[in-house]
This record gives sequence, C-alpha cells and structure tokens, in this order.
Amino acid sequence: MEKSGWREKIDGCVAAYRHLFEMYETEIPESGLLAGIHQPMLKYNFAKSSQVWEIFEADNMHYPMGNACFEYGIGGVLDRTAQRLSADTQESAVYRQGIHDVYVEVRSFLLRHEARARRLSEEAVDPEDRKRLLRIAENCGALAKERPRGFVQALQLFWFLYLLRSPFGGGCIGRLDQRLYPFYRMDLENGVWDRQEALSVIIQFYEKLNRMTTGDTLRNLMLSGQDEKGEDQTNELTYLFLEAYERTQDAEPHLNVRIHEKTPQRLKEICIRMLASGKGQPTIYFDRNILPAMERAGIAREDACGYANDGCTETVYEGKSGITFWQHEMVKTVELTVFNGKENPFLYPVSMKKNRALAPSFEPHTSLELGFCSGDVEEMQSFADFLDAFRSQLDFQLSHWIRVIDQRIEADERDTLTSPLIGGTFRESVCTGRDPLRGGGFSVPNYQLLSGTVSTAADCLRAVEYCVFEKEYCTLTKLRDAMAADFEGHEILRLRLLHAPKYGNGDERVNELAALISRWFLDRVSAYRSRSGKRIHPGLYNIDFKIFANITGATPDGRRFRDAIGEHCSPTPGAAVSGPTAIVQSAAALPMEEGYASSVLQLTLDGSGFVMGADRERIISRLMEGSEKAGIPVWNLAMYEKQELLEAREHPEKHKDLIVRVWGFNARFVELDEELQDHIINRIS
Repeated sequence: MEKSGWREKIDGCVAAYRHLFEMYETEIPESGLLAGIHQPMLKYNFAKSSQVWEIFEADNMHYPMGNACFEYGIGGVLDRTAQRLSADTQESAVYRQGIHDVYVEVRSFLLRHEARARRLSEEAVDPEDRKRLLRIAENCGALAKERPRGFVQALQLFWFLYLLRSPFGGGCIGRLDQRLYPFYRMDLENGVWDRQEALSVIIQFYEKLNRMTTGDTLRNLMLSGQDEKGEDQTNELTYLFLEAYERTQDAEPHLNVRIHEKTPQRLKEICIRMLASGKGQPTIYFDRNILPAMERAGIAREDACGYANDGCTETVYEGKSGITFWQHEMVKTVELTVFNGKENPFLYPVSMKKNRALAPSFEPHTSLELGFCSGDVEEMQSFADFLDAFRSQLDFQLSHWIRVIDQRIEADERDTLTSPLIGGTFRESVCTGRDPLRGGGFSVPNYQLLSGTVSTAADCLRAVEYCVFEKEYCTLTKLRDAMAADFEGHEILRLRLLHAPKYGNGDERVNELAALISRWFLDRVSAYRSRSGKRIHPGLYNIDFKIFANITGATPDGRRFRDAIGEHCSPTPGAAVSGPTAIVQSAAALPMEEGYASSVLQLTLDGSGFVMGADRERIISRLMEGSEKAGIPVWNLAMYEKQELLEAREHPEKHKDLIVRVWGFNARFVELDEELQDHIINRIS
C-alpha cells in the first residue's frame, strides 16, 4: 500500500478511538477499588453507520491482548513508540506513531479517573471511604506512568484496556490467571498479598461485566493448563476466578478450564461441583486431545501450550495470534446435493433475531456458492451414487471457502490494519513498529474454517440410505419432491424419515457416516498451504446454528424448514433418546481431535432425574472422564429441569436469574429470543 493510503487507515483508526474514549464516562465506584465502566456504545443495527466502525475493521475482539502494557507500563509504551529507528520503513514509522497517538489518549483516560477519584476523596466524609478513593486515585495515576505494582493494579490496568478496546462492551479475556500471576507473586514477595481483597476485586470485575451486557459478548476467560514441559499452571488466581463465579452465579464471564494429566484433583472437583449446579460453567478443554493435534499441524509446543479460546470455543494462541474464521455448513451441503447445486425451492426470506429477544430483526443469508451440478437424483441408482454426489458438492464448497481464505491471507500479508490499541499490547509491535500481522506479534497464523452439524448431516445421509435404498419407502425423486413441499402432503414419509437411525444413540452406521464426512472435511482443509506456507486450521463446530436452520429447507432426516439442526458434534435436538453415554459413544467415533480449531461436544441433561449433590457430581465426573478418554477435545455439560425452562418462557419476570448455555457462551434464559429458548428446551436429553 502507498504511504498515503496506510497513513489514512491509521489516522482514521486513531480518530475513531479518540471519539470513542470521549464518549466513555469517568466512573469511580461507590464501593470497591475497580474504577471504570461504560454502557455499550453501539447497537447491532447501528454499528456500520457509527464513526467507531473503524475499530471493528481493525480488531474483531475475538483474541486476547498482548502483555506489553504489563511489561512496560503505559509510560514505557509511550517512550518506546516516541522513538524513531534507522530500520523503520514507511509503514512501521506510521504504525508506531499510531500506537503512540492512541496511548496518549489511553493515558489521558487514566488521568481523568485519577482526577475524579481525588476530587471525590476531598468531598468524602467517612475516613475509610476517603482512604479507598485515594487508593483508586493513586492506582490510576501510577498506571498512567509505569507498570502495575501488585495484583489490584494489574487487574485495574487490564480492565481499563479491556473497556477501551471494545465499543460494545465485549471481547476475549484470555488466560487471565496466567497473565496476572507475576503480580500475585509480587504481592507475596512484598508481604502485602490480601486474598480477600483480591477476591473482592475479581467479583467487582464480574459484576461490571454483567452490568454492561450479557450473552454473546466474546468474554471468554481461560484458566489453568500446562507449560511446554508438561507442568501444571494452576495457581491461586485460578481458584480465585472460579470462586468469584460461584459467588456471583451470573452469565459473565464465560469460564473455561484446561484439564490435563497433572491437573490437581482439587481443581477437577471444583469444576464438577460447578457443572452440577446446572449453569453450563465451565467448559472443559482436554489438553491431551488438543495439544498433540496442534503440534502435528506444525504449531510449536511452546505456542500450543499457550492456547486459550476466543468469543466462543475456537482456539487462539495468547500473545501469539489473532483469529479470522469462516463457517461452512454440512447440512446445506446435503440440501445442495438433493437439489443438484440449487437451494430448496421452498425456501423464502425469513425474519429472525440475533439471539436476544430485544435484538433488531434481520434476514439471514448464506455465503455459499451455488450452481455446481453434482448430479440429478433421478439418475442415482444407489446410495454410493448419492454419497459420491455429496462429496463432489462438499469439495466444491470447500474449494470456494479456501479461495476466500487464501485471498484474506494475501491481504493480511500485504496491508490489512490491526488496531494500534492492540498493537500497543504486543512487545514486537511496540519495539519494531510493525503491524502484528506482519512481524509485530502474530507469530502463529490463525485462519480457521469450521464445519458444524456433522450430526444432522449424518442423520440425513443415513435416512437416504435406510429409507430409499434399504427399506424402499420412496425414491430419491419422491424424497426431493417431498422436501420441496416441506413435507406437506407427505406426512407418512416424514414419519419414516424421522424414525430412521440417528446420531447420538450409538448406532454404528450413523456414527460411521458422521466420521466419514468429518474426515473428508478435515483432510481437505488440512491439505491447504498458502503461497507463504500458511495453513487453515479446521474445526467441527458451527457458530450460528440458528441462522443456518433458518436458511436450510426441509432435509432428508425428516426435519422441516426452520426446525433445529445439531450443534457442533452434538446430536440434532430431540434425536438422542438413548442417554448421554450413547451421545459420547457417537462423538468418540469422530476424528474430533483433528479439528483442533474447535470441536465441541455439548451435553444438555434433564436435571429432574438427578438428586442434587453427590449423585450429580458422580455422574458428571464419569461423563467427563469418559469424554476425555474418548478423544473429545472440548466438552460442556449443562443440566436443567425442562419444566423450569417452560415456566421461565411463560413467566420471564419470575426467572430473571436463570442462566443457560447457548453455544460458546452463557446467557440469561429470559433474554433470549423464542427460537433459541425452544432450541435449548428441545436439546435436553
């Protein structure tokens, strides 16, 4: 890019941040030590028209910030970015100046909080309150100049940067127990560690998150894990972050814990106890099933051991990567196979909401490339013919996505801008002036292609095999016509399709088909290399399964237009009737560990049949242990009483504190739209 164009990009982003920071209120809490809050600045349908849209273009909020501000302090970042180096290029000089300009505004933001806290301390009547306010002022003033000194200051700095990063009050948190651990040790060495104070500040941090917004906010917090030598990284902060959640019991943040061979039994027991409460927290990541796949893909062990997760469950490499991802959908591939490269003619535009009941409505659409003729069903004489057509259609769609990703990789290597605020959190960017995408911090390229709903797709393929070619209930032509009519006038056929074997019940043939199509996807994506040698990271995961349910017509498994589809590697809602062990058995048949970008098994159980306490915990412990041994990388369990969910839907005012697992996040059940509420109710097994 020409110098003027690059400078224009940087200047636009700096101006957007300056505008955003001016809108933030200067908040000093009435109690506690953690300063700063804002209500989200943007609404979903307002974002693109806002001046701060520049920020979204430069930072998708899906990955953790770096550690430069903790190592150097705000003052150190400013000092280093004020320098000009003989090795500077036009791009690096301009980018370094952009970082400097943004962090001048960050410093001003901190100083505003210092000034207000001092002013309030002068007005305070109560001596203890005056002391508290002075401490807030001192913390903010110190952080404007130097690196944090102790845990409270470190969490305050993280919180300020987190607020300033995100116009909508969200964003990936990352491995906060590891990031803040040096400051915990600093307090210990100085003899000032106060566990109760630290816990209170973390609780205040959680409360502020829940005051802003809840739900699909990207606020994932990863805890524990292992280092490159296999040693456990659980520490006192790990337990404090979990304890704080047990005390607050709200939707935010979305907790995740890494489990491995040397994980302390105490940590496992806490996770099991929390899951037994039924809220779907925390999500469990099994290192033994994730790290080897990352290393086989060429990711250095040191980098792999630093993995966290982004806004949902996709993996990111803290301090080493951003993330850009795309979504392919297996169920749409089935539809295109039946209709020879065209969408189901029954489809029509629908209006839906994005998860939240109060969200504005929009019309979902697919980004698929249509028109590839994989074969007319009238000419297919066997299930093998249909399966070959499906694979041809799948290869065509994957080729489309790979071209899209390849173009993005080239753009990133050429001139894509990473936000200067984010650049200022990476040591390499601060010291070299390089954009993180081009030598300034993102040493692990993280381009992901995800394909979920192998479960529903396998159900569809098995229904074709079973009902058309084994039982001969109909021909492929009649099946296609029934799907085109959304099964109106074909009710008997639909019932037969619904009663065909389904994934999640331990059926060997369905499991075999699910494994087969998963392998086709994983092998095709894993084979890709860009001109510069970059890979695409594959995952068996779907982000917006509700959107795809609304753009996919009737399918061969008996599902009607807009009915639910499966999530990730979990069964189609209502299809699993043989208990959770059978679901794990089906998932175990898949090569899930090779989908290291994100491959998730989510179990939702009916809690009414379990006694609270030891009974629940024993069952969860066994399911968790069995899932780890089965090769499942990411595992989540939620337990609800179906009747309570039904009552909450009818009387939301009585169930405002009911928290449910949606997919990669938790949310208050009563705030979800009706479609998503029904989906969660129907997936209970």
